[in-house]
Amino acid sequence: MSKRIKQVRLTTEDLHQLKWLIGAWLTLLALWAMSALDLQSDWLLLLGAMAVCGAFLQPRRVVAIPTSAWRLVGPVMLLVILADFALNLPNFLPPLMRMVVLLLVYRIFAPRRRREDLQLLLLCLLCVVVAGALTVSLLFAVQILLFTPAAMALLFVICLLDQGPEVAGFQPSWQQFSWRRLARRVWWVVDLRVLALGGVLFAVVVGISMTLFVLMPRFNLEQAIPFLQIQTKPRSGLSEYVELGSVSAIGEDRSVALRIDVPSLDALESTPYWRMLVLDQYRSGAFGLSEALQGRPFREYAKRRELPAWAGWEVPTKQRKAAYWTFYFEGGVSRYLPLPGAFHALRFTAIQDVEWQPDLHLVSLDSVQQSVFSYQVEDLQWAARAPAAQAEIDAYSSNSGAAEMPGDAGAVYPFTALELAIDAGDRARLQHLNRDLIGAESDMSAAHYSQLVTNYLRQNFRYSLSPNGTDGRGDPVVGWLTNGSRGHCELFAASFVLLARDAGYPARMVVGFVGGGWNTVEAFFVVRNSDAHAWVEIYDAQSQEWLRVDPTPGDSPIDPDVSMPANFGFESGWTAWLDSLRMQWYRRIVNFDQMDQLEMATTMMDTGDAFLKEITAHLRRFGAQIRGWFAQPLSRGNLIRGALAAGVGLSAFYCWCARYWLLNLLFRLLKRPQVLDLVRRQATRYLRRVRGKEQLLKAGDVAQVKRCRKLCAELEALRFGPQVSAQRAKFVFAEARRFLRRRVKR
Repeated sequence: MSKRIKQVRLTTEDLHQLKWLIGAWLTLLALWAMSALDLQSDWLLLLGAMAVCGAFLQPRRVVAIPTSAWRLVGPVMLLVILADFALNLPNFLPPLMRMVVLLLVYRIFAPRRRREDLQLLLLCLLCVVVAGALTVSLLFAVQILLFTPAAMALLFVICLLDQGPEVAGFQPSWQQFSWRRLARRVWWVVDLRVLALGGVLFAVVVGISMTLFVLMPRFNLEQAIPFLQIQTKPRSGLSEYVELGSVSAIGEDRSVALRIDVPSLDALESTPYWRMLVLDQYRSGAFGLSEALQGRPFREYAKRRELPAWAGWEVPTKQRKAAYWTFYFEGGVSRYLPLPGAFHALRFTAIQDVEWQPDLHLVSLDSVQQSVFSYQVEDLQWAARAPAAQAEIDAYSSNSGAAEMPGDAGAVYPFTALELAIDAGDRARLQHLNRDLIGAESDMSAAHYSQLVTNYLRQNFRYSLSPNGTDGRGDPVVGWLTNGSRGHCELFAASFVLLARDAGYPARMVVGFVGGGWNTVEAFFVVRNSDAHAWVEIYDAQSQEWLRVDPTPGDSPIDPDVSMPANFGFESGWTAWLDSLRMQWYRRIVNFDQMDQLEMATTMMDTGDAFLKEITAHLRRFGAQIRGWFAQPLSRGNLIRGALAAGVGLSAFYCWCARYWLLNLLFRLLKRPQVLDLVRRQATRYLRRVRGKEQLLKAGDVAQVKRCRKLCAELEALRFGPQVSAQRAKFVFAEARRFLRRRVKR
């Protein structure tokens, strides 16, 4: 008798090790997804990821932990979680997600049975879905595509292990463990049919998910579930309080802050200044938004989907072009929206809690967004001047009001734009500089004065992220004007503001972004955090407008009324390609609303009708060709087409006949073990079916019984005997097919 070759199978030990591997991978994937949320606990995610990696590389050390230790960990974790909730309420979501992280790390380390494995899977799914729903990031699509096959594999392994109480209570020893050995054994027993079925199931899941996404009604998750809001802090240079150097510090970050779908490249007529926030109050080297401007009547609150243009800053009817600018503002930057100029209307994708300050031409959200925020501006117009509000005009035209304005802290807007809360010595230095600049001229326009100050600053100071002259006694900005030689944009803007206020011109600092780049892959404008900038607005009493001035050395002209042509770079390469993928995600997924649903449904119906018409036309042409061939079978063209068809048919027939040889060659190239020879696997399948039919044969049907037993012996020889070529085995398989097709007499 030939020696039987044992089938290669994964042992219970191998399955438990494989389950451990997949669980660790899912946990790392969940922690990666959680890192996109601003939970103020990056250290916890880092420690959790390091612990999971350690357990993945050294599972023996985890198994060595006594069971009694895990009984003590549970109460300690409960106390930590309760304390975290008590200290952070009513901010509910961050402690909830930190609790999930702790449970994940605990579950990956503690001994697991079937129930615990399912808990681990649900916790990982919760992390991935919640992080994706709150951030709406392109990484969510990548993470869910990685998560789904791993989760399916874990469920498959759990089903294989669910074979009774003995197997359920099994604990791997990990003494002879090797990831290389486990990977090799898994590779040996992988069944191509299981992989194909898994691929089909994965495609079905993806298809159903896409269909549900298209069909589900659109809603704002954060508004539908209010507690799903994470309080994110804005960048220090783009908030209501800006210290010297905080805006320039953002310039070291090259990540994208803003993406804009512009009507066309020609719409960018000049260097874009993305105005976000106006700071009117100055205190010892820091600018801030005064208390008066942070409340009523200067700030209004409402739930709106559309905001009209400011009074006095509307786009004239003759200049309206129905040109739409779509802004995609990244989360975690600021709650103030970039809004560079006059417009006809500003629209959101849904009803939004908004705050706006008509006198300052600012729009803000009620909090800093965790995810990307999109809004649309119709008929945006660029201008270096903005009309002043009536309250500002009345205040600055009243000489008595300006004369009574206190020199120290205590002014109320609009007089905060004239306030100088500095000591007498610093004020004297400013007055001395102003006398040198303007001399005896008393009635100078704001534009003329701006040219003199800008020219003075650019001639005597150079731009640098490492300023000097600010660490002396007294006010740091006045000290820089006196002793410095280099400085960043905040120092240039702050110096201009102090000099202008001393000369009697209302002035304020403005922060936002300047410039950007054009993505040549997907044709949109990109503004990065490194484009953060600070400049000035000075009040022109003659025109009753706020004039934009940029005193920082650069491409901007000294005359503020002269607008330079648009000057920005063009982005290409792999970074631009990645940005274009994110832009497509924002356009097609993040900004997907009911209008897009209707448009997509109409497009799908039209595509289906066009496809049916095309198929019908192809069938008609094919029928005409067949009729033409029968009408003239011996023509040159018909003979060539017939020869090609016959060649293709013969090739397919010979490939089918040599399928076992070709598959065996493929397995040898893949270095699969000999016990998984395809002839043996096919013989096993036929043997199982023939034996099943043997039980249906009647005892009196001697000929069929003998035939069946002979066929079983031949199949057993192919299955357990020496290796046989596919050419020889196909005759036995053909006999088996004939026997199986024969009906059994009842």
